[in-house]
Amino acid sequence: MKIHYTIDDSAARLPLSIRSEEGVWDRAAELRSAPGVQLVELTTQHMLNTGTMLIDELAHYFEAGSASESDPYALALCYSNREQLEDLLRDLRGTQNLASFREVEALFPVTFMRDLHFTLALTTVGVSAFGYVRSFKDSEGEEYHGMVVNLAQARPHLETVLGQFSLSLLVDVIRRGFFNHMGFRIAYAEYTGAIGRSSDRPLDKLKDALLSRGIAWYLSYQNDLDFYTQMLDLNGERLASYARHWNSTVESIQRRSLSDDTLEEWLRRGDFHHPGELYVDALGFHAARTVFA
Repeated sequence: MKIHYTIDDSAARLPLSIRSEEGVWDRAAELRSAPGVQLVELTTQHMLNTGTMLIDELAHYFEAGSASESDPYALALCYSNREQLEDLLRDLRGTQNLASFREVEALFPVTFMRDLHFTLALTTVGVSAFGYVRSFKDSEGEEYHGMVVNLAQARPHLETVLGQFSLSLLVDVIRRGFFNHMGFRIAYAEYTGAIGRSSDRPLDKLKDALLSRGIAWYLSYQNDLDFYTQMLDLNGERLASYARHWNSTVESIQRRSLSDDTLEEWLRRGDFHHPGELYVDALGFHAARTVFA
């Protein structure tokens, strides 16, 4: 497997560089054509169910002196923190190790010759999430995957989840905690589909979630296993409770008292939580840590 990627900071660089309504229209061609801006725009429109274009929101902001009432691209947050975000973007652009998928590629057989294409976008505008993923196909049916990191959410995200913030921690979270994590999840789905191992059976879905999410979280946390093990409290009763919950879920599936729709919806929640909030993720991380560490 080979992962090809491009880092695009247009959705951060362009909004931060604009200072007036005239500046919006001067940069209009760049705003409309930049892959990172397009990725952020399409995702924001999809997630917020709006047809509003970023360029129109920017023009309104500088004409009115404030964001629109709905502010779908969170311009108020971006521009109230402009100086800090400019400094953060400058620091990240000077980082040599913001992305590398060699650790992900090494987990798959050398005989698996699939190429994956990622656009890795840095933004300071858009929906209020630290990171999100969008997959799409071009006019020829070629599939591409976009990963977006919202720098406006960086400090509050790290302080909420990890209780601290620093540039080195942010770089590690972006590279391992998000790019490698989601890169593996996407690559694993491609691999299991290619070899015909995908299954619609509920128990297989549960086992697949344990494996794929566990390895993904291991890739996220391997740089400091002791810290994350302590953060998730995986040395005591909590781990035992996760194991009991796993056994109970397996038994419910075997008794057919857990519907397919309920399981599907429950597993989908894992895309928005860290391992301490969904037991299959934490249990999978513990299993992967035990095998790999």
